[in-house]
Amino acid sequence: MTPETYKLIYVAITQGLILGFCTAPLLGPINALAVRRGIMGGIQQTVGVGAGGAMVDALCAYVVFAGLMKVGFTGSWKIILWGLCAIFLLYLAYSTLVEIRDSPETTRAVRKQVQFIDDSFVMGALIAATNPFTLLYWIGMVGTLQLAGKIELTGGAATSFFSAVLVSEMAWYICLGIAVHYSRNLFDRKALRIISWVCGLVLLGYYLFMAGKVAMNLVHTGGAPFITQ
Repeated sequence: MTPETYKLIYVAITQGLILGFCTAPLLGPINALAVRRGIMGGIQQTVGVGAGGAMVDALCAYVVFAGLMKVGFTGSWKIILWGLCAIFLLYLAYSTLVEIRDSPETTRAVRKQVQFIDDSFVMGALIAATNPFTLLYWIGMVGTLQLAGKIELTGGAATSFFSAVLVSEMAWYICLGIAVHYSRNLFDRKALRIISWVCGLVLLGYYLFMAGKVAMNLVHTGGAPFITQ
């Protein structure tokens, strides 16, 4: 590889690590769910949720960095995908509300019907993937790197960027899992229940807010592109 290619890969790795470390700790549904599941199920549940969210983030970062997608979906694809996102977000809101209400029979019935969705990794990935603005975030972040004219020099740079984002985000979620696991001993059962309940309310609010925002965007823009050119 040429010195220019080595330099590009170095920049991709360092910038990917920085962006990953800046993205993962942001207050949001992934961290709320990771904390909630960590309290109820232990460190592996926190890491599982984080791994799902980190994988989606890294994939979005990859396709944008590699130049495979510079704008979001448009036309009928946008309507279909955003519509499905809104429906799924509303379902997640319903399932979270059931958990908050502490109805064991209803909760078990809901989880039995969609057992594969209840997996922590799957839940983390779906929460990140059903946020249509995740792609927009990475389009904006990668745009700040000012490497648009050089990205096509090597596919290794995009892979390095993907790996750096994934590794840095996973490092955060592993640390979060350890912190939640050992801090559980500092609180009594009632305090842990309150923390779990608050995290559930945060998730419920997020699901309803995002579903409403997606629906309003479709009403106002229809199949118009995410970003005007």
